[in-house]
Amino acid sequence: MEISFDHSFAEFYILLATAFAAGISYLLYFRNSDNKSLSRPQIVFLAFLRFLSLGLIFIFLLSPLMESTKKIKQLPILAVAIDNSQSVSSFSSSIAKFSQSIQDRLKEDYQLELWSFGEKVENTEKFSGTDRRSDYGQMLKSLKNNYINKNIGALILLGDGIYNQGQNPENLASYLKFPVYTLGVGDTTRRTDAQIGKIKTNKIAFLKNKFPVEIEMKFAKLNNKMAFIDIEHNHKQIYSSTLPINSDDDFKLQLVNLDADEAGLQHYKVKIRSFEGEMNLKNNEFEFVIQVLENKQKILILSDGPHPDLGAISNSLSEIQNYDVKLLTGNNFPDSLSLYSLIILNQLPSQKNSASKLLSKIKESRIPVLFLIGPNTLLDQFNTLEQGLKISTSNNTEEVQASIDNNFSFFKLSDETKKMIETAPPLVSPFGNTELVPLMQNLAHQSIRNIQTSKTLIAFGTNKGRKIGFIAGEGLWRWRLYDYQTSRNNDAFNELVQKSMQYLALKQNEDNFTIFHPALFQETDAIELTAELYNDSYELVNTPDVNIRIKNDSLREFTYQFDRTSDAYRLNAGSLRTGDYTYEAETNIGEQHFIEKGSFSIVKNELEIQNTRADFGVLYQLSEITGGKFFHLSDYGTLLDTIRANKQIAVQQHQQSFQTEWINLKSLFLLLILLVGLEWFFRKYWGIY
Repeated sequence: MEISFDHSFAEFYILLATAFAAGISYLLYFRNSDNKSLSRPQIVFLAFLRFLSLGLIFIFLLSPLMESTKKIKQLPILAVAIDNSQSVSSFSSSIAKFSQSIQDRLKEDYQLELWSFGEKVENTEKFSGTDRRSDYGQMLKSLKNNYINKNIGALILLGDGIYNQGQNPENLASYLKFPVYTLGVGDTTRRTDAQIGKIKTNKIAFLKNKFPVEIEMKFAKLNNKMAFIDIEHNHKQIYSSTLPINSDDDFKLQLVNLDADEAGLQHYKVKIRSFEGEMNLKNNEFEFVIQVLENKQKILILSDGPHPDLGAISNSLSEIQNYDVKLLTGNNFPDSLSLYSLIILNQLPSQKNSASKLLSKIKESRIPVLFLIGPNTLLDQFNTLEQGLKISTSNNTEEVQASIDNNFSFFKLSDETKKMIETAPPLVSPFGNTELVPLMQNLAHQSIRNIQTSKTLIAFGTNKGRKIGFIAGEGLWRWRLYDYQTSRNNDAFNELVQKSMQYLALKQNEDNFTIFHPALFQETDAIELTAELYNDSYELVNTPDVNIRIKNDSLREFTYQFDRTSDAYRLNAGSLRTGDYTYEAETNIGEQHFIEKGSFSIVKNELEIQNTRADFGVLYQLSEITGGKFFHLSDYGTLLDTIRANKQIAVQQHQQSFQTEWINLKSLFLLLILLVGLEWFFRKYWGIY
């Protein structure tokens, strides 16, 4: 215990305080004639009491600090994380026994902290086994962040090793600073099982067209069997096929093309007929939903004259029934453009035809445009349009090949199509540098004599609320011929053209008010929608309120108001039950009233029942990487003994210093009262008052 002062000259002040206390006591008792009746010992005793009380008061005024040191004992933290997903719910009684046992045996020697994880991570002792996802990665991240600079001895992780959300936990294990002891729960026995793993398909299809469905299937212990696959639409079978199973651990991938016969949100169910001995039949089925659009997309192609590129594009689009393509050449431009979903301009404005009136109409509209730029394009006038791409003016041209940009994200092309684009004959492009606005993305750059450049060859994106596309090269007809020569079909070229047109023609901003959302939500997803509102100058605004009414298939209605973001709107409607929903959103700008209608669907999330076979390999690796150990749940007693025997999981002791002002010490305050009280008592007793 030490005494310290905040003052630099504390010793001097203490001497001064002592002198003052002694001086006052001397004058009060030795130089005061009123004390003649007292004997010398009585005077010395009273003077000493006064000296002590005054000295203590003067020292209080100097604000002295009492420093003391205390030893702190910190128990090691033992974190226990229990998988709360549906796949381990059948072992709830065993998990409860383990939880009680660890409380009884380790509570006195360790700081126990229980966690639950599944869809989310919670610091709780409750176990329900109801979560529909397992995210081991998020659990490890949360615990790592929660125990920074804390005395965590170990983590006990109880689960079946099945994760269907988030990162692979093995990739995060090396970052942990504590051992992970794992308890495996579940059945690892390989059983007879047919499982639909994933379904890949388009989110949108056109009425009366075909759309692809890719089905991933796994088969266990079914060698030499025959699998029967059915697809149902509105409870009617629309497809059936058989597949031979060639091993006891077989994987199959089947591609099916289905007809989009009805408009709106369409529900489909893929089934694998059950096999004898199969215990888990829930993963034999998989539901998916697509949105079928019934409106025919009208595409207008305008050109200064005939060109083989236009024939190549028209032939590709003619294979899609929902596209109505109209080709006009010369000055034969339509008076109204409002009927068209997309306008393709082939080398307009050109040196022979500036098309100023037409370009002004297009610029004032919200209609998406695809610019085909070639040697005849009048670049000076093209650049003044400010549509998102600028090309430095030059009268020269050069042959360029395509180099795919893998960061392009507006739509996906198959590997075959990408290969065709990069190996196809060169296009004739205007010579000069290109400048692309930030909201545009390059699908392909120019490659000149096998040297890749950053110049734009093919690009798509939005500019001032309108979708725009650019192909800065002439000679697409050569690509179509090359595709047929190399593959005996035009599938790759058709995919490029059709997906480009589909992206452009599906206008997201058909008017000033638009709602964005996926067509399909999982039942565990938060239902989030975003909205954009444009004024007459096509500038984003978010001053007016946006209200929305959502109805489910039972006609129950939910009313919400969108929250404002920096320049748009956002709504989180929380969780809703499975089913089909329609909505109607409304807002106003001045006297203008806007209504946006749409629909979406919520389907069941059954990830936890897709795979019920425990994966102890994941748990074993977690323990191995972190220096822990793997045990089966039935051996949890041995696990607890192992943790007790681990000398590295020990109590930490450290010293902590405390500083207390004297004036806050009750003992010194009582001493002062005692000194003053004694002096007063004896003065009274000896009759000098």
